[in-house]
Amino acid sequence: MDNFEGLTAVVTGSASGIGRALAVKAASEGMNVCIADMNSSALEILADELKAKGVNVYAQKLDVSSSESVKSFAAECFSRFNTVELLFNNAGILSLGCAWEQSVEDWERLLSINVMGVVNGINAFLPAMVEAEKAAHIVNTGSVGSLVAAAGMAQYTASKMAVRGITECLSVELQLQQAPIGVSLLCPGPVATNIAEGVITRALGDDASAEMIAEAKAATVAGDPNFITPDVCAELVFSAIRDNKFWIFTHPFNRYYKGLTDAVLNGENPSYSDVEFD
Repeated sequence: MDNFEGLTAVVTGSASGIGRALAVKAASEGMNVCIADMNSSALEILADELKAKGVNVYAQKLDVSSSESVKSFAAECFSRFNTVELLFNNAGILSLGCAWEQSVEDWERLLSINVMGVVNGINAFLPAMVEAEKAAHIVNTGSVGSLVAAAGMAQYTASKMAVRGITECLSVELQLQQAPIGVSLLCPGPVATNIAEGVITRALGDDASAEMIAEAKAATVAGDPNFITPDVCAELVFSAIRDNKFWIFTHPFNRYYKGLTDAVLNGENPSYSDVEFD
């Protein structure tokens, strides 16, 4: 895909962070935009901003863990714009803590959003996209955690590794059917989003004020050259779609990942170290 003018993009988790940037980028390319998020107030603000620029927008509060709700959202998107050419299954949450500290309810909530949210998006939108026989593209938001593990992130890592598996299988299946639909896995490194804020909040403790959290987030982002903005991430995503790339990395970590895969092939026991981006 190269020219997006007049086509339709769907973005879940679009009220903030990467999802918001993807929606804004799609609008800047002349696309109709369908946006969805649980945060209805932030979603409404984004919708108003886009409409003020003359963008055709449909916004809906949405819990992606509900298959029926996602199906209803998809039906409305197709009703309004007839076809969907870009689908961004982006909604996700993060929970931190050692694997044995997480309750069953915590696991179920995170997996229902991070994994089943992607599944529900695929099931609700893809059949009609295939039937349309038009060039289209699906981007599922994974993470560096789709490829590497990290201490204190068992739930998140499990979910993002699952998203990787789903996305790879989907790509192969569409190729076998010779469907004109590309598939990408977005694997962001450090991006200045609400998820990054959640990590900082946990590090500061429950007594931290909003001001403390905001200051710590600003200091962390400013002090770490690896952090990029959501807008930069969105630019990388659209460039990858144009080039029909499966893997979308926002940060290089070739040396780190090669060391990890070499250890696997050599049968070495896992060991933990911070991911290095270079």
